[in-house]
Amino acid sequence: FGFGTLAAPLFLSIGLALARQRRRPIEVPYVWLFVVLMIAAVISVINSWLFWDPNVGTSMERGFGHRWIGYQVTALYFVATPFLAFAAGAVYAQVERLTSLYVGVLMSVTVTTVVGLWTWWHNPVNPIDVYLKGARPNINPDATLFLIVLSASVLVWQHRRWRLWAPALALLIMGVVAAFLSYALNAWLGALGAMTVLIWSRWRARGLCAWFAGLGLAALAVQETLGTIVAQRLGGNDIDRIGLWHSALIVWSKSPIIGVGAGNLVGYMERFSVFSIALVLQGYQQAHNIFLELLAELGVVGLALFLTFLGLVIWRLRGQVPGGSLAAQHFQAAGLAMVVGSALMAVVGSGIVPTIASAGWEGIPPVVVCWFFAGAGVAMTLRTRATA
Repeated sequence: FGFGTLAAPLFLSIGLALARQRRRPIEVPYVWLFVVLMIAAVISVINSWLFWDPNVGTSMERGFGHRWIGYQVTALYFVATPFLAFAAGAVYAQVERLTSLYVGVLMSVTVTTVVGLWTWWHNPVNPIDVYLKGARPNINPDATLFLIVLSASVLVWQHRRWRLWAPALALLIMGVVAAFLSYALNAWLGALGAMTVLIWSRWRARGLCAWFAGLGLAALAVQETLGTIVAQRLGGNDIDRIGLWHSALIVWSKSPIIGVGAGNLVGYMERFSVFSIALVLQGYQQAHNIFLELLAELGVVGLALFLTFLGLVIWRLRGQVPGGSLAAQHFQAAGLAMVVGSALMAVVGSGIVPTIASAGWEGIPPVVVCWFFAGAGVAMTLRTRATA
């Protein structure tokens, strides 16, 4: 239980205390939606105790079910984490200038990425052979994504401040190298999506045409390497993701409307996974898709509510603020890119929401960073205008 565990409620409490001390009016959007989502999550837990599938055990021992109120309360906190971080960002942005926050997070993800590259330097592995040799560098894909987003957004939005070009470009190159060496599919998917958002936010359709043309030319130049990587990954355990998605849908079918209950996916996967129990206990209890995990645990109702929240935040971030400063637009674009990139990463791995089945407590820090930035970006559009 590190500092990141309680970072979201701690930041929110500090922000509210500062606002009260300075007598600043505070506005936090979408509180009603958060309340409805948490009510649905609590109902899913109650429903799981009333209608627990008799084929799933209830023992705490691995392989014999995991129905425990401690897991379920933890899962409820995980569901609340994105909104708590979002609210903290929105509050903080209305009481403090955000330049220091931007620089601080950029330095943090830079250090994390440097540490990951240092481990690779002492244990170099060819990314194409990473599965064959059974070693994988300790490069954090979330930190890599955030480093790419924050450095690239400086180049995109602060192009007139030429003194920032060299350090921003160096950090961007380091982030791209780290993403390549990590051989993490979710890092690449998130980075490409985030870069697309950044370019669209600055140059709209004209920028997207140039961006896609550049991607196409780059793909043609390295098509042999790309073909080797795709063939190797299709021949490895990445194809097992389809089986994991299938397993999550089987679990969801046990309670389609309200789900099997927050925190209960692991226990149900032990019984209904298409893989053997031996593989399930080695890490195949997660769906490798956060949205499918939410669907299985919270049902159609819970997933629909969360996607509504996600969609409203994206819609709010994409709008331009009349009279908004360049710094405000920059922060909005970075927040939007982080949310979209994290959502894409969540499709093939972890992110956007921490879950018991996936990263667990270790998944909280990147989720907090992502949604904090999103909340700060949304604060630029409020009546109590934030200052970047």
